[in-house]
Amino acid sequence: MIRRLGVSLAALMLVVAVAVGLALISPLRKPVAEVIELPRSTALTCIPAGQVLVSGSGELSVTGLDGAERAVTAPVAEPVTGSVGLRAEDTIAAGVLVEEPQRAFAPCGTPATAGMVLVADPAATELILVNTDPGAAAVDLTLLGPDGEVTAVGARGIALAPGVSRRVALSVLAPAGPVGVAFSTSQGRVALIAAAVEGRPTQFAPPTTVATEHLLTGAPGGATSSRLLVSNPTENRTEVSIEGMGPAGPYVPAVADSLSIPAMSTISIDLTAPLAGEPTAVRVTSTVAVGAALVTGATGARATVVAEAPGTDLTGLVPGAGTLLLSNPGRSDTLTADVGLTPVGGETTNQQVSIGPGQSVTVPVPEGGPVVVSVTSGAEVLAAAVSVTPEGTVVVPVGPAAVAEVQTLPAELRPALR
Repeated sequence: MIRRLGVSLAALMLVVAVAVGLALISPLRKPVAEVIELPRSTALTCIPAGQVLVSGSGELSVTGLDGAERAVTAPVAEPVTGSVGLRAEDTIAAGVLVEEPQRAFAPCGTPATAGMVLVADPAATELILVNTDPGAAAVDLTLLGPDGEVTAVGARGIALAPGVSRRVALSVLAPAGPVGVAFSTSQGRVALIAAAVEGRPTQFAPPTTVATEHLLTGAPGGATSSRLLVSNPTENRTEVSIEGMGPAGPYVPAVADSLSIPAMSTISIDLTAPLAGEPTAVRVTSTVAVGAALVTGATGARATVVAEAPGTDLTGLVPGAGTLLLSNPGRSDTLTADVGLTPVGGETTNQQVSIGPGQSVTVPVPEGGPVVVSVTSGAEVLAAAVSVTPEGTVVVPVGPAAVAEVQTLPAELRPALR
């Protein structure tokens, strides 16, 4: 009995000792949460050789398809001999200015998994596909002609290894135009542009996305040719409306062509006479999502203009000379825009302009080397630099400059995790 009592007492003392010991142990402190900023970068692919005009600020890398890399500081005009990738830790915009054999401009773009290119004359055009990603890509093309979808051998499963470019002749796939080329990837991403074949006037058609509204800015004053291409990639017929935004305000161009587009088809609408050679932006609206592009120019090679996003803070590096075309896509209020023009290495000149609803105005761009353009406004505005020379028409979009607020996340540091 005494022995059993002693064992019970010893057990009780052990439990008490353990409890006291646990009470004296400091609780494990939860790591203090730290707010971290997610990494932010911009990656663009520039396809043709020429002079890359990069707007923005800070250092960026320029990498060729062969892997050769060099660092430059934006804003900069940098010559390149072929396709390159641009990478920066902040927002940049870029395009390639080609001076010979004719003058043209090719915007640089982000590699994509889907999009559309619109071409007026496929018999004289080829697609240039570039893969700047570290993985392989496979691309499928769907061709939409004036009479519906074009069945073409060789339009599916186009393979691109990393660091490889490939040319696809549209004259073989769709000899008659106009044509909308919808592209999608079953693997990876691709950068793509349509270019005139050798021996034809230099011309580029950048890719766009399908939407129910397209804002196309850049028909130059004195244009001798302006043609709107609209492609319907859906299974339903769509109705299309066109609105011009000219110096006198908004108007509906008088066009004789049908503005009803059958399913899986592309149409061309001649706007040369309705635009009357005035500097104009064009609004295209439709009942279903379509692709749209404006092919315009005065002399030499034509420019192909696709939709750009309006904004309240715009910037771009543009060629010297020509004009800055500003358009107000709003329908009710007049806006006031502050325009700054700074030649690289030079002094800034400022100008304030008022733009009525649906109106377009022009501001001269200084002659000489590239010019940094900045436009700020209390309401959204469209902007593009337009330059017309005997060698060709160049339209350089001036896009939103403001960097979206960077998302932050709370994070806990756990040293035990490796």
